[in-house]
Formats: sequence, C-alpha cells, structure tokens
Amino acid sequence: MNEADMNDNAQGTPEITLGFTRGVAPSKWVRRWQAVSPEQPLTIMPFPKPYGRPGNAAEFDMLLERTAPGASPVGAVADGERTHHALRLYTEAVALVLPKGHDLAGEESISLAVIAERSDIRLLDHPNHAPEWPAAEPWDDPSWMPADLRGALELVATGLGGILMPAPLARHITDKRSHISIRVSDPIPGGEIWASWLVGRDAPDVQHLAGVMRGRTARSSRSSEHNAENAAAAAARAPKRQQQPQKKQPKLNPNSRGAQLKAAQEKRERERAERRRAKRR
Repeated sequence: MNEADMNDNAQGTPEITLGFTRGVAPSKWVRRWQAVSPEQPLTIMPFPKPYGRPGNAAEFDMLLERTAPGASPVGAVADGERTHHALRLYTEAVALVLPKGHDLAGEESISLAVIAERSDIRLLDHPNHAPEWPAAEPWDDPSWMPADLRGALELVATGLGGILMPAPLARHITDKRSHISIRVSDPIPGGEIWASWLVGRDAPDVQHLAGVMRGRTARSSRSSEHNAENAAAAAARAPKRQQQPQKKQPKLNPNSRGAQLKAAQEKRERERAERRRAKRR
C-alpha cells in the first residue's frame, strides 16, 4: 500500500477527539461509540478547567463541559451569533466540602436543614457558588474571596469553613488528606454537563456522536437506519409478483363417473351432518 492509499484510508475514518472536564466520566459513551462505530476511533482527553472551555478548545471536535445551574455554554444561545451547538446531558448533585477532622466526618449525606442549623458549618463564598444554593457568608472585604475553586479548597483545609460544589467535581479535586466531601440529599442542582461543538464542525460524525450520547445504540444507529432505508428503497424498486389467478375447476358432465362420485361424496357428508345433529337433540 502506497502513501496515497494510506492517506485515503485515514481520510475515510478520521479520528474524533472528545475533551472532558474534571468530574465527568466519558467511558460509557466511549463504549457505546465503539459498539456503534468501531471503524472510527474516538480519542478522549481531559482538560483541567472545571467550568467552561479550556484555552485549547479548538483542538477538540467535541467538549464535555460544565456550566452553572441554568446556564448554557458560551455561544450556544439563540440570541446573537451562534458559534456552538450544545446538548445538555445531565445535572450534577451538590456536595458539602469540610476540613478533615470535622465532626461530620463519616456522614454520607446531609440535608440543607442540617447545614442551616449547625453553627460549626460556615459556608465560604467563592466565584462558582450558585445563587440556587444556600447563601454563603459574604466576605468583609471582597478582595478576600478566593479566585477559584482550588483557592477555596485551600481555605477549607485551614479550617476556616466549608464550601458547596458539584459532587462529582469534589470527588476529583479535593485532597483526601485535607478535606471530607458529603453529598447534599436535597434535590438542588449542581453543575450542568453539556456536549458542545463548533457550528463549523457540525459534520455527520459529530452529529452521530451526539446521537450516541442521547442514547443511540447499534440497533438504532444511523448506519442501521441507513441500511433500513436502503432495504425499503430496494424493495420498492423490485418488480412486484403478480398474483396468479386461481384455476377454475372443470365442469363435470352430469352423467360422467366423476360427477357420480362427487354426488355420492356430498350425500355421505349430508348424512354424517344429520346424524351429528340427531345426537345433539
């Protein structure tokens, strides 16, 4: 195989690169993709930015990014110029992160009522604290607010207080030696996870990947739909078999041997029917 043939094959099944933020587990979509389109490789690459897109977003064909509750990815709203398509996948739960050694260590979940009642839980404000969450204690000097989540976690580790954040993200970026993470049992929204891609990259393979994330399987894949459409079209083009007319039975001569046998058979059937009716009386 020469170099030109190799390039043609590479162009036939181009690789798709899927970037994902911390706290997102893309493995289930990778398994679905491999089952539906094993001929096209799907490469996954993490990026460290917890909210929004990384600086090298253009290097990816599609991103799994996080937004605040109720927000949409940048450039994906209908108002103004649309630069991205976006598909919302799911909403995350919320976790309370406290310093290691807190009295609540070992608890698997906590309610908002308990958070409000406990005087030893001081919620620290940070840039990603959502308005939908219980109000955090404001800083006396706004410049004291940590610049990001990692800065907020450093303050939690000192024992200053606790923070709220998306539970999957907390599992990935908290330090087990410095923090404990407790899931909030109330159904309040954490982060929202979206699949987003550039409008200019809206090719069939990316649309197919979005369909897999919606739940498309090998049985419902575009390839299966395409094959079904082809089969239906072929069936429509195939010449229809004409129904063969039933052959008429030849009319018997009343005096022929065949006519006499048929009459005798009909007589026996009538006699059997009369005997059955007589037994039922």
